[in-house]
Amino acid sequence: MVKVALIQLRSQKNRADSIEHVVKMLGKAGAVEPDIVCLPELWYPKAVNSFEREFKHIIDMAKEQNMIVISGAFLERIDNNLYISSPVISRDGMILGRQFKIHPFGNQRNVVKSGTTMEMFDGGSFKFGIGICYDVVFPEVSRALVRKGAEIVFFPSKISKQGTEPWHMYVQVRALENRIPVVAPNVCGDMYGGRSILVAFDYDKKTDIAVPRRIVGSIKDQTFALDIDLDRVRKIREARLKDLKSNLYVSL
Repeated sequence: MVKVALIQLRSQKNRADSIEHVVKMLGKAGAVEPDIVCLPELWYPKAVNSFEREFKHIIDMAKEQNMIVISGAFLERIDNNLYISSPVISRDGMILGRQFKIHPFGNQRNVVKSGTTMEMFDGGSFKFGIGICYDVVFPEVSRALVRKGAEIVFFPSKISKQGTEPWHMYVQVRALENRIPVVAPNVCGDMYGGRSILVAFDYDKKTDIAVPRRIVGSIKDQTFALDIDLDRVRKIREARLKDLKSNLYVSL
């Protein structure tokens, strides 16, 4: 069993308030002892120049609470390039790596450099991948992560109120078509809809039908978590993907 958690929060006006707010929310999430917790996209108000220095208190929380922290996604400057970056903090405060947003959205295309690889992260007893917000629209991202060995996919997001319903559809379909749990935290506030979503499965072995089981958040700051039996989900996924005729899709 792996316990996954997400944090939904309202963006703050400055860096100090943003970090302080997230540290408090991580404390609430840590109370249920998750193995891994994920923050949303673009909750941090400025570009990050030194992740280890600016996010020291969050790194300390990961160690204190003994949990992996996907720090959401935000602008990060690396080697004179600006990315939308999702650094992953291990239980002992080390940086496991970063996933860069593959598909910048809207005006982001004029500001940031696109990621070119889909990373795989080792959580010890499980492996996971990350797509960032608009990446969920493209099924190739989730499928590639699954083919690489991901057992959970996280989509830190920043979705407007008007976009919440189609976003939920995308998240559920990515989970269903790959038979993989998906965790998608959102920002909440005046423009952004909250309603973060975590998708697992109910499965009927007799009919071979998997039905997405959703936990959907409110429109306010909150955390929630779910225990996932990855062995059970793995069997469902392996059975389904045996039928995939991947040799027909080499052009993708």
